[in-house]
Amino acid sequence: MRLTSTEKDISKVAKKYCRLVVSEDPASNHRLVEAADGTLSYKMGVGKYKDVTPRKFRLLVRSIVRAAKAHQVEYLAVQLSNSLFPQLQEYGERWVLRTIAENLLLANYEFTKYKTKKTGKQAKELKEICFCNGLNKEAKRGFVEGQVVAAAANTTRDIANTSGADMSPRQLAAAAKKTLKATSVKIKVHNEAELKKLKANLLLAVGQGTKEPTQLITMSYMGGKKAERPLVLVGKGITYDTGGLNVKPSGAMHDMHLDMSGGAAVIGAMQAIAKLKLKKNVIGIVAAAENAVSAEAMRAGDIFTAMNGKTVEVLHTDAEGRLALADALTYSERFNPKMIIDVATLTGASLVALGQQAHAIMTPDEELQRLLIDLGEESGDYTWPLPVWEEYQKPLKSTRADLANIATNFSRFGGTIEGGAFLQNFAPKNVPWAHIDMAPRMEATAEDKLAKGATGEPVRLLVTLAEAL
Repeated sequence: MRLTSTEKDISKVAKKYCRLVVSEDPASNHRLVEAADGTLSYKMGVGKYKDVTPRKFRLLVRSIVRAAKAHQVEYLAVQLSNSLFPQLQEYGERWVLRTIAENLLLANYEFTKYKTKKTGKQAKELKEICFCNGLNKEAKRGFVEGQVVAAAANTTRDIANTSGADMSPRQLAAAAKKTLKATSVKIKVHNEAELKKLKANLLLAVGQGTKEPTQLITMSYMGGKKAERPLVLVGKGITYDTGGLNVKPSGAMHDMHLDMSGGAAVIGAMQAIAKLKLKKNVIGIVAAAENAVSAEAMRAGDIFTAMNGKTVEVLHTDAEGRLALADALTYSERFNPKMIIDVATLTGASLVALGQQAHAIMTPDEELQRLLIDLGEESGDYTWPLPVWEEYQKPLKSTRADLANIATNFSRFGGTIEGGAFLQNFAPKNVPWAHIDMAPRMEATAEDKLAKGATGEPVRLLVTLAEAL
């Protein structure tokens, strides 16, 4: 689907365009009307304009695509302005057009890689959405930015939605190279021999039960001044998670190809940051491994020495993501970062805490916590905080090693915080750090008005953060 713009008023566009008519009248909702001259209009009642919040606006934009597809509209003309909606005016035209472009493309996405081509008469595709009445300079800028960010989020969805059989750690590295090929991002992939030299023993332990080699993918974008310390984004890239010897129960494993969604989001964010040509330095790191069941797999009770020298007792092999991220966080210190954000589908407990509405964030830095909440609202990748107080460290103290990868009392309480508290032991000191547990937003819900499968989050949040720093 193409997004285009024209200086013409919506009433003056060619007849091939179906014209979107938005009103406050609920009786106008979802009606396709044909005029005497053959011109089509789609009437959509959105309720009181004053009640349209940024959150509601995103869903409104997505519903436009759904409506067009339902009525097999090929060409749609749209004329929307933030002046219609009082609660959007403070954000400005650039934000409005960026939000429109992002959400139109996110809503249009479908994952069809494994679908066989159907024969016979096919439904018409939505080919173009045209914005009418012209765009000022700031609006045009937002319009272009939104398309770049949405394309990156959709690339993230493609990577995450791919079957684990077709997305091994090496294939994830190849996907990163392909995604970033036409950008200035430099990629370095550490193989297992190099990881042994780096003493990344926790990451290697996660992948030791599979024939698929573990990888550490580093992506460097240096758009800022040479002396500028970079933002470092760290992603969990567990390409398939069986749970290991503590194998997941039936019904809890079929979607575990999505367990590398954090890593995919970091790759997507790097693509958008590079294509937007931000004058910032950003490093992306993805710890990629497959957590398999075999005679060589790590066992509950095994003890490994992390890259930072701490010893870790594995009490549960399905708490593997934090092991992979721990070494990646230690590795990030070599880049002298000004801030570190790690992103992971870390715990099912985060869905218990927050439902499927927001990413859980944990950071000891109150200023960073506030920033991530605010940028979540601005970008649409909503976040909500959980504490990582010192008291949460005590249950992680092992009797046989420095740390255990889950609470030694096997408590079923506070599981999400437990994961963040574990990672806190590996985040470089005196550097603002936050952990994003994105498991609640791993898969789209019906309320999201998106295709089933990966959401592509939190690409928008990571890009907005890079812009803000």
